[in-house]
Amino acid sequence: MKRPYRNRTGQTVVLFTLAIVPLLGLVGLVVDVGYAYFRKEAAQTAADAAAEAAALAAYHFANGAPLTCAVAKVACYAAEYTCPATLPAPPATPSDNIQAGCMYARDNGFATAGKRKLTFQSGVGAAPTAGGVTISYWTVARASEEIPQLFSAVLGHPTMTVVARAATGARDGTSGGCVVSLDPTAPNAIGMTGTTSLTTGCGVFVNSNSSQAISLSGGGTITTTGNAKTEIVGNCSGCGNIHPAPLTGVPSSGDPFADMIPPTVPRTCDSGSLSFGSHESKTINPGVYCGGINLSAQSSLKLNPGLYILKGGISMGGQTTITGSGVTIYLQSGGVSMAGGASINLSAPSSGDWQGILFYQDRANTSTVTLVGGTNQAMNGVLYFPSSHLTYTGGSDTTATATTIVSKTLSLVGNSYISSASTTKYTGNAGGVVLIE
Repeated sequence: MKRPYRNRTGQTVVLFTLAIVPLLGLVGLVVDVGYAYFRKEAAQTAADAAAEAAALAAYHFANGAPLTCAVAKVACYAAEYTCPATLPAPPATPSDNIQAGCMYARDNGFATAGKRKLTFQSGVGAAPTAGGVTISYWTVARASEEIPQLFSAVLGHPTMTVVARAATGARDGTSGGCVVSLDPTAPNAIGMTGTTSLTTGCGVFVNSNSSQAISLSGGGTITTTGNAKTEIVGNCSGCGNIHPAPLTGVPSSGDPFADMIPPTVPRTCDSGSLSFGSHESKTINPGVYCGGINLSAQSSLKLNPGLYILKGGISMGGQTTITGSGVTIYLQSGGVSMAGGASINLSAPSSGDWQGILFYQDRANTSTVTLVGGTNQAMNGVLYFPSSHLTYTGGSDTTATATTIVSKTLSLVGNSYISSASTTKYTGNAGGVVLIE
């Protein structure tokens, strides 16, 4: 009865021997794939850092001027340029922005040496790896490394090459515009109806990726002068009424005043709500006003220079007037409502903490804003309404202003003429480096 059992005693050894080969191969494959993934991530990190460093260096070398291949130390390579194995050691400065990218990758552990290679392409317009995306200046970095294989070596593949790529762009300080809408997806992010017009010497930028991010109907026109441009992340309806033709499919610029910190709001109020009767005139001083400011028809208000913190916003009836020089109005809550025929003549401070900032609506405040006055309306400074819809008209070309408009979405009513952007201590433009892919 025991003989059949003795005949099977070697079967386990045979089966184990047969199984051990694929098991070892599977382990080797897992090791190969895992190591390849690890080195791919390292190469991607190097490519990302190198491309960003090269684009950032180009932005700084341009120093606010338009980014072109003619700018000193800004290199353009239509064909791939390979970073040399020997680069200047710190604290030496790079000869151009591409060498800056090579040096940055080298200093962070990835250089052209042995089985590793770092290459660049660069230029202006559309990057070859991101068709349809137009940028002032782009860089494409590719990091590659040849790594050894275990299991695959048995099959005749002793090595494999991992490759990573990153593309970044530098937006020059003259691009981005002084009329900016922030909503990333909204149709009609900038809308115009009727025979309205916007003329600006400092450009328009629309962050919406909608196919109708700008909507012009009924003869509305946008005209940019000088080197200014109209740039749209998405596309436009009525593009033929934008002169010169807009740039579409550009990378998003985000909020140009993201670095602007709101003022500290005291717990106490200097005044409750203020209401002005018809034909009443008054001058007020900076402070915290709780409950809002309400102007009845044909009343007038003068603001002395300084910071006004409003809880409740401003309401202006027909034919009202508000004036002030060196003024910043911070809207912690409430918006601005302006009836037709109202006259507004305000200018921001020319120095100090709030230089150039005229209206600043808190980012948590979504109250709508209407700045639609008469033909003599003039607002010189930044109009910052990042979370709100703004309806705006800027008077006529006889009252050209130095104005920067930033809002979530924007409707233009009547004619507006902006000669230049407001000068501030904050970023205030769309210059800088953006990731393309």
